[in-house]
Amino acid sequence: MIKVLYVGGEPSSVPKIHDTEINIDQVQNGMIALSAIQTQAFDSVIIENQLPLMKPTRLIKEFQSLKVDIPVICIVRDNNRRMQILDEIGIGIFGWFEPGNSSIDYFTDIIKSAKKYHDFLKEVPKISKRYFKANGYHNIVGTSSEMIKIYNMLVQIKNKDVTTILYGESGTGKNLIANTIHETGLRRDRPMVAVNCPAIPSELLESELFGHEKGAFTGAVDRKDGKFLAANAGTIFLDEIGDMSPSLQAKILRVLESGEIERVGGAQTIKVSVRIISATNQNLEQRIEEGLFRQDLYHRINVFPITVPSLRIRKSDIPLTAMAILHNLSKKHKTKVKYISPDGIDILKAYDWGGNVRELEHILERIVLINDIPILTEKEIKEHLDIQSDIKDKIKDSIQKIENREISSIESQTEIIKNQENSIMDFSVVKTLKELEFEAIKASLERNKWNMTITSKELGISRMTLYRKLDQHNLKKNGE
Repeated sequence: MIKVLYVGGEPSSVPKIHDTEINIDQVQNGMIALSAIQTQAFDSVIIENQLPLMKPTRLIKEFQSLKVDIPVICIVRDNNRRMQILDEIGIGIFGWFEPGNSSIDYFTDIIKSAKKYHDFLKEVPKISKRYFKANGYHNIVGTSSEMIKIYNMLVQIKNKDVTTILYGESGTGKNLIANTIHETGLRRDRPMVAVNCPAIPSELLESELFGHEKGAFTGAVDRKDGKFLAANAGTIFLDEIGDMSPSLQAKILRVLESGEIERVGGAQTIKVSVRIISATNQNLEQRIEEGLFRQDLYHRINVFPITVPSLRIRKSDIPLTAMAILHNLSKKHKTKVKYISPDGIDILKAYDWGGNVRELEHILERIVLINDIPILTEKEIKEHLDIQSDIKDKIKDSIQKIENREISSIESQTEIIKNQENSIMDFSVVKTLKELEFEAIKASLERNKWNMTITSKELGISRMTLYRKLDQHNLKKNGE
């Protein structure tokens, strides 16, 4: 059973949830709510658009002061409330919902997600809880199952000085996670030095990492300390270590084995104590087979591997991530943008994000600079994303998958070919794109037992788009 506290509004204002797993208790104002969460166990709190006696933002701050680890979901019904949500993301809310513009399925999903996140927080050791917030860990935003797995691993190594490697596609946030490991770890009061290995020419990287003596090479007019000495007693982050040359890999291995370095052109051995965090978007085992990466170094840096998920497999984090980015952009550029409409969020969730969070940041920054308006909608976002062709391609792929599943035998294929041959010139049997779309959606819904979340993912479209398609095709579940 999921127990939810609903604060404010009339009983009729509570969205109708046809899910016996969710039990909603309603109270009229914030004062009663504060008392209720201290005496009863709830999995989340939903705050209405307006409250008597106490504004929603003030109530959220009161929850924070009580240090109750309870996800807060806000109801948004007007522009005044929309203009407040961005600041509340900074304070720490789990999510928000617009009745009439967001589906009940979305409302149900966010309540269930809040329950999962709340259950996870209950298991977090007290010593680590100070780093958690209502929508993520330290400076990381995200509450999806994929991110909870990451948080679990970060908690495990928080007080352990262990060599760590981060795997993942470019733009997934490996830098942010590396910083978080340092800032919450044993060396947090010591320096953190980051090195982007492929950004430095290979012939200069050794000097950059280990330093050099005066006269070691042309241009070395003075002795210089490298990044390892700068990070001494702290952490060094070697980003894209897979691009490092084999000769330099041997010197990194020496640091890991003995804690010793030598400046380029020098004979003095220098002891250092440095925690090494590395990252790569490459398959290091394949690089080893190709003779491009040392196997002994691989085993040394692969002590505690963490795989950072791509944004496209944790799309439930996109609303929070996008709003957190807007929060930073509003401070950076002092823009008017405060909110992304539900249809705008749908567009962001439908996009593939090959460049992951970094691409989302760049796209939003571009949109914000061009459209200095309070609310970003589907229109402004579509102008910067080739979303239409992306969705069409996914629908075509889904139709093909459905047809491939349904044509399961040679006999049925032969029969279809025979029918097509007999009707080459009979345009009465040619199906329109709308008919094909109808059949694809209907088949997917029936196969998934009308589960909107699974069906929308299978078709590669958002739930809101799926609901619009149901209305367009007048598709209804049997008995409704």
